[in-house]
Amino acid sequence: MGLRGANGSSLEITQSLKWGGFYWGLLLAKSDADPTPLGTGRILNPNWADTETLKRWKSQCLTHHGSKCENPMKIWQMRPAWLIDVERKCIVPGEEVGDYVALSYRWGKDAGRRVNVSAIPQLKVTNTLNDPELAAYVTPMLRDAMHLTTILGERFLWADALCIHHGDSTATAEQLNLMGAIYSNAIVTIIAADGDSQDGLRGLQGWTYQELKLSQRRVLFRNNELHWECRCSVWHEELIDGFEIDKYIDPRIPVILAGFPDIESLDNVLGYYNERDFSYDEDAPAGISGLLSIVSRSFTGGFLYGLAESMFDRCLCWKPCWGGTNLRRRVISSRPAEERVASAALPSWSWLGWQGLVKFTYDADRINDRCNWKSEVVPITDWYTSSSSRGEPLRKIDQTWIGARARFQDMNNPLPQGWTRIEYDFETTKNLQPRIWPDGCSRYHYEHEDMPDDDCKSWYFPFPVKHIDTSTKPFMPEQTPYLYCKTKKASLWVWQAPGEGGNRREDAENIVSLRTMLGNDVGSLHLHNESQKGRFAKLSEGHKDSSNEVELVATCIVRHYSLTWDEELQKYRYPQNTKDTYNVLWVTWEGGVAYRLANGNVNREDWEGLNMEEVSLILG
Repeated sequence: MGLRGANGSSLEITQSLKWGGFYWGLLLAKSDADPTPLGTGRILNPNWADTETLKRWKSQCLTHHGSKCENPMKIWQMRPAWLIDVERKCIVPGEEVGDYVALSYRWGKDAGRRVNVSAIPQLKVTNTLNDPELAAYVTPMLRDAMHLTTILGERFLWADALCIHHGDSTATAEQLNLMGAIYSNAIVTIIAADGDSQDGLRGLQGWTYQELKLSQRRVLFRNNELHWECRCSVWHEELIDGFEIDKYIDPRIPVILAGFPDIESLDNVLGYYNERDFSYDEDAPAGISGLLSIVSRSFTGGFLYGLAESMFDRCLCWKPCWGGTNLRRRVISSRPAEERVASAALPSWSWLGWQGLVKFTYDADRINDRCNWKSEVVPITDWYTSSSSRGEPLRKIDQTWIGARARFQDMNNPLPQGWTRIEYDFETTKNLQPRIWPDGCSRYHYEHEDMPDDDCKSWYFPFPVKHIDTSTKPFMPEQTPYLYCKTKKASLWVWQAPGEGGNRREDAENIVSLRTMLGNDVGSLHLHNESQKGRFAKLSEGHKDSSNEVELVATCIVRHYSLTWDEELQKYRYPQNTKDTYNVLWVTWEGGVAYRLANGNVNREDWEGLNMEEVSLILG
C-alpha cells in the first residue's frame, strides 16, 4: 500500500506505488475547530444533501459566468409542449411560461404509469398531482425533483414521464426528437445518476448521458454526493466553497458545434454512451437521438442509427474499443409496443445494436502528431437504405464528405473562408516524432479561425466550415434499419494457435487471424466478445476445421499510413509505409438478410485473389 499525490489537495491510496492497481481517493477535511488553513474537504451529512450549497452554486454561475454558460451549444430557442407547475401541482402548456428545470433519470423496470393524451384534461387541473388516484403517474423521483425545483427558486419542471404524452405517435416522436433541445434550453438540469424512478433523489428524502452533454447547467446526484457542472466550473459538495479539484470540462462537443465534422470527437462521445446499460435495449437509439440531432448541424445528412451518412463507409468500420472488449448484442424486449418510448429497431450493422465500448476508424483529416499511423476510407460500392427487407422504397446514402475529400486536398483550389495554410517546418521538428502525410497531403497543414482551443488544432486539408448559431436547425433522416449494396463475399478460416497459458496476449484479446485454405495469413477478425471466440477450435499448423470457416462481405478499402519503428533508436521514423486492406464483416444469413457478427480486415491483394462471389447484400 502507498500514498501518492493527486489533483488539487487530494491524495490517492494505492495497492502498490510500483505496480499500481486499484486507487482510492482521499481528501483532507477542514475541521471547524482547527483554525489552520489545511484541508479543502468537509465532512458531509450521510443522510441529507446540502441544498443551501446548491442554491449558492446556481447564483454564482448566473451572476459571474455570463454568456459562457448561456446556451453554449447554440441551440435554437424552443419550449416543451408541456411542463409541470410545481406550485399548482399540475401540467401546463410549455409555450406559456419562461425558465424551467429539466429532470434526467433512469426509468428502471417500474417507471410508473405512462401518460396517454386522454389524461391531459385531468392533469391540467390544479392540485391534481396530489390526488391519490394519480399516484401511479408521480414516482418518488418526480416528487423529489418537484421539491428540488422549488429549492432552486424555479416553478416549472420538465420530466419525460409527465410531459411526453403517448397515444399520438406523431406528437410523441416529435417530442423525443426534440429532447436534446429541451435539455439545452433548461436553465438547470437535475441528473440522477444514482438509482431509478422508484429510488427518488437520494439525499432528498439514463437516459442520463446525452442530458449530461447537452445541458448548460447540471446538478448531479452521483455516488451519494451533490455536484454542479457548467461550461466554466465543476463544484463538489464535499469541498469547501471556492475550491475545485478533478476539474474536467469536455472540449469535444464544442469542436463539433463550431462547425467541424470531427469524427474523432464524436467517437469519444458516442463510444462511452454505448457502455451504458438500459432497462430495455430498444431505448438505446432514443437515448442518444437528441444529442445526434444537435450535432447533425455539422454532419451533412445527419445520422442513420448513429452512423454519419456523410462518411458512412468510415463509420461502418466501427469495432470494439480494445482487443479484450466484450460487446453484447442488444435485443428488442417483449413489452407491449404502447409501453415503449419509441418504436426502434436494433440493426446488427449499427453500434447501437450492441452494448459496450466501441470506436470508429480515425480518418486522415485532423492532425495528431502523437499518432504513428493514420488511415482513410476508399469506397467500393454505393449504399442504400430502406425500412423493409424487400427494399421498397430505397434511399441512397450520400457520402458527401468522402466524395469531396479529393477536392478539399487540391491545393489549386482557393482556400475556403477562415482557413490559413501553414508550411510544415521539417527543420525545427526533426527531433520530434515525424508527421504522417496521407496521399494528396504534404508539406502543409491548415488552421481555421473558429477552431476552439485544443491540442490538435491543425487539419490536413481545408473544407467549408458551417456557421452554427441558434437559427441553425438539425437534420435527421428517417431511421430505416436495412442496408443494401452490391459487393463481394468470400470464405476464410479463423486461426487460433494452441494457447500456452493465460498470460498470452492472444488469449486475452478477442482478435483472431484469418487464413486461406492453404494456411496463408491474410488478415484478422476483431470479434465482438469471448463467446464468439469460443466457437472456434484452436488449430495447429497444417490443420483445418470446418467449424472455423467464416463468410465475409467487403464494405470498403481502408488505406493505412504508418511510420517505421527503429529498434536501435527506440522511436518512430521515416520511411512512411502505405498498405491497403479490405474492411470486411463476418455475417450470418437469415431469410436472405445478412447480420453482422464481427468486423475485420484482409490484405487487398489477398482478398482480390480469393474465389469471390458478387452479391446483392441486404444487411439487417
